[in-house]
Amino acid sequence: MGIEANSGRWRNRTGQVLEFLNLWDRKHLQPGIDLPSLLRETARKYPQMGSRDRKEWSDGVYQALRAKRYLQDESWERCLAEGLVDRYGNDHPWVLALKSNLGLADQSLDASQRLGHTGFPGAEWVSPRLDQESFFRAQGRAGKAWIRVDASRWSALLEQVTERSWPEPERVDSQASSSYVTASLPLGLALHTLPAYTDGWFEMQDWSCQALVELFPPQPQGRWLDACAGAGGKTLLLHQAFPVLQWFVTDERESALQELSRRFQKAGWRNYSRAVVDWTEVFTPDLGSFPERFDGVLLDAPCTGSGSWRNQPSNQLGAPLSPESMAEKQAILFGRLWSRLQPGGWMVYATCSVYAAENEGLIQKMLQDHPGAVLEEDRYLDGSARGADVLYAARLRKT
Repeated sequence: MGIEANSGRWRNRTGQVLEFLNLWDRKHLQPGIDLPSLLRETARKYPQMGSRDRKEWSDGVYQALRAKRYLQDESWERCLAEGLVDRYGNDHPWVLALKSNLGLADQSLDASQRLGHTGFPGAEWVSPRLDQESFFRAQGRAGKAWIRVDASRWSALLEQVTERSWPEPERVDSQASSSYVTASLPLGLALHTLPAYTDGWFEMQDWSCQALVELFPPQPQGRWLDACAGAGGKTLLLHQAFPVLQWFVTDERESALQELSRRFQKAGWRNYSRAVVDWTEVFTPDLGSFPERFDGVLLDAPCTGSGSWRNQPSNQLGAPLSPESMAEKQAILFGRLWSRLQPGGWMVYATCSVYAAENEGLIQKMLQDHPGAVLEEDRYLDGSARGADVLYAARLRKT
């Protein structure tokens, strides 16, 4: 079928995408509004959409938002056309229909090639240790869905994926543990509907988070604290990689720890301790059965999140949080938690930010403020070329 035969389809799809983007313009600054939830709410208004239609619609929304970063003064329709070109090329029928409507039928759109490295919020703050142009360009392209699979369940998972006629997961063997498999699939697959997910055979977790294992000391032992554990994704990873460690987990949000407990129970893990703690508070928290000192601390610090915006393109359109203000909170957390380390113990510090002030800048300041701290290793776990996010991690030893 040519463009003419499909013109109604693409006209309707364009209208649906533009209607949503205009709604997003009106609502995105309201409290509690985020892109995924607004997409779900809006999708209910189109019950006639099949799975293919819904995927085209959401792809269009995301690609238009990605292009808006470097085409800030252009219309949503032009952003949609340029974003789709970056994903599907100039000859895709939807692109041809859009170009015809925009009066650009004879032109080859190439804004991503010319401008895709521009417009990232706080670009001047991004660490010079990253390949910045490669990182910026990757932020304009859809990433992948990453999973961590129990190695003993890998073959059975492949059978379930094959039954759905989905692409085979691309496997990346872990350098740190043979107990699990790291793999990726295209975005948009309903992975949570697989029996393997319900049964706890795999977790959805970005490659960069899984690579954090590489920054842990060889053969760690003893009692470790995950101080800002959130829903526990990294703690689960580290428990799987280093099952000998005894874990204590804290977070300032009870709701996060409830979700953590649910996930740990699903994974069959019950031998851990948890407590609601805000480590930025001046008082010394009463941690009950927690030890006074730990052999290791994971500080997955609150941050701007600037390394994790690839699949959240709406976050690339506004003013970012100040990395300097985040670094102030990170420094407080570091200091409080450093005092909880045994001599000879390790702190693993991590953020999902690409801003130097939150990462190597913060670590250099901590080395000055804490004379007993020794930096053993730090690096950016850059998944840009893999279709993944970027995470910074540093391992320090207390002498």
